[in-house]
Amino acid sequence: MTTVPIEKMRDKLATLTDVRTRLASTEPLSTEFLSSDSKIKFQIQPDWSLDFDSTGETDAIAAEITVNGKATALSKEALLLAASNIGLPKAYVRRTPAHLIESNLNYWYGGGMGEKAFNMLTVKDVASAFIAPTKHPYSNLSILDNALDGIQNIYGDTEIFADYKFNHSLQRTDVRLIVPSHSRVMEGTDMNDVPQGASDAWSAGIHLSNSLIGKTQTSVDSYLFRWWCTNGAIATMDEVGRWNRRHEASSEVDVYEWARMAVEDALGGMEDRFNDIQTLAHTNIAGNTADVLREVFSEFNVPVTQRALIQEQMLDANTSTMYSLMNAITSTANEDGLDPERADRMMRIGGYVPSATFENVKARIFAEGQVAGPQAPNRYAFGVAQ
Repeated sequence: MTTVPIEKMRDKLATLTDVRTRLASTEPLSTEFLSSDSKIKFQIQPDWSLDFDSTGETDAIAAEITVNGKATALSKEALLLAASNIGLPKAYVRRTPAHLIESNLNYWYGGGMGEKAFNMLTVKDVASAFIAPTKHPYSNLSILDNALDGIQNIYGDTEIFADYKFNHSLQRTDVRLIVPSHSRVMEGTDMNDVPQGASDAWSAGIHLSNSLIGKTQTSVDSYLFRWWCTNGAIATMDEVGRWNRRHEASSEVDVYEWARMAVEDALGGMEDRFNDIQTLAHTNIAGNTADVLREVFSEFNVPVTQRALIQEQMLDANTSTMYSLMNAITSTANEDGLDPERADRMMRIGGYVPSATFENVKARIFAEGQVAGPQAPNRYAFGVAQ
C-alpha cells in the first residue's frame, strides 16, 4: 500500500523551479511616486490595442508615459488601470480612438486630479500598474523564499511541490505548497476515487496569497492536500494569517520575516487539522444530507454553479459522511478555467468543514450515535472553531 502516490500524481504538481519562473515574470518590481508636481504625459499609438487579448498583462504595448522627462513603455494592464483611475472602464477604452484616451489621461494626470497621487509600478522597465500610495507591493519571490525557510524549520530539508491550482498575475497570486513527507492516511473513508490497494493520503501544506497591486491582502494559511483527487482545503488562521499593508512603521523585511513565522505557526497546528479530517470520515450524515447541504449553502452563500456540482458529487459518493461532503465542496475548485477567487472561496469553505458542526442537525446526528471514534467533534460552533 502506498502512502503518498507522488510518481502517479507528479504531472499534477509544479516544481519549485516552475513556481519561481512564473513569479519572476513580474520581478524585479520598482515603485515611483507620482504626484500633482510630477510632469506626466501619455502617448498612445492608434494600433495600441492590436492583439489585445493575446498580449500579456506586463508586455509593452504601443504606448508610453513620460514622467519628468523620462519615457517608459506602458503595459496593457497599466494603461487600463490608468484609465480606470479617471473613471474610464475597460470596455470603453478598448473601443475608443487612441487620441481621445490620450487627451483624457493627459488632462487628469497633468493636474486635473488636484492633490491625488499614485505609485507607478515598473516591471523590467515596463510601467505595469498604477496604485494608491498606501498600497505597498511585496515581492512574491521573497515571500516564497521565507515560506520555504519556515517549512524547513519545521520539517527539515524535505522535498516540496506546488499544487497545479496555481494562479499568478499582478492582480493576484496564489501558491499552494505541498510537503509529501508530512502526510496522514485517513482510515475508513470508503471513497470511490481511491484506487484499489491505495491509501487515502493527505499532505500538509501552506497557501500563500499576495497581490502586487494591493487588490487583496497578503496572507499565509494552512493548506491540506488530498492526493488522489487533488482536492485542497485552506484553513484560515484569523490571528496571524493576514498582513496589514497599511502598517506604515513596517518595512518589506518585516513582511518577509512575518511570512516565515506565519508558516511555522500554520504548520504547528497541522496534526490537529489531520485529526479533525479523520473525524469527518466517522461522521455519518445519511438521512440528514439534504439538511446539512442547505445549511452549508446558506451559511457560506455557496454560488449556484458550485451547489449543483456538490450535490452531484454527494449523489455519486459511496457514503454520506462529513468527509465525503468536504471533498465534494473542495473538488469544485478543480474545474479548469475557474476564476481564482472562486476557487479560493471553495477551498476556504472546505477548510471550515473539519472544525464545524451544523446547528440544525447536529443534535439528531449525535443522538442517533452516528459519530464514532475518539476524535468526535464536541467543541465547535458552525463555521469557525471556538
